[in-house]
Amino acid sequence: MSGPGGAHRQRRGPRHVADGLNRLLGSLGAPPADVLAALFEHWPQMVGEDLAAHSRPVRIVNRRLVVEVDDPARATQLRLAESFLLTQLAAHLGEGRVRFVRARVARGWNRDRPRRR
Repeated sequence: MSGPGGAHRQRRGPRHVADGLNRLLGSLGAPPADVLAALFEHWPQMVGEDLAAHSRPVRIVNRRLVVEVDDPARATQLRLAESFLLTQLAAHLGEGRVRFVRARVARGWNRDRPRRR
């Protein structure tokens, strides 16, 4: 294929969307898409149904998981359970994918409503 000025560019074949997404996530310091999918899918099993009803994982950046909770008591509960949670995360996501957990209290909590930035 000729470009401007007669330069030739090789055309690449089709790529999987997951490959591009994983490259993008990696450049942002996040784990691959399958790890994020497993996090969201298995969150209730990792933290228990009660805590899962009052919390949601938000993101993983540089091996730090940010979790939003609906009140300060739940943030404390999550902090106290960090060691257990890291063990659960390793079992579901792979060893070393998450090294730290940060709980933050969300303003205007509504578990079913998407977050606004």
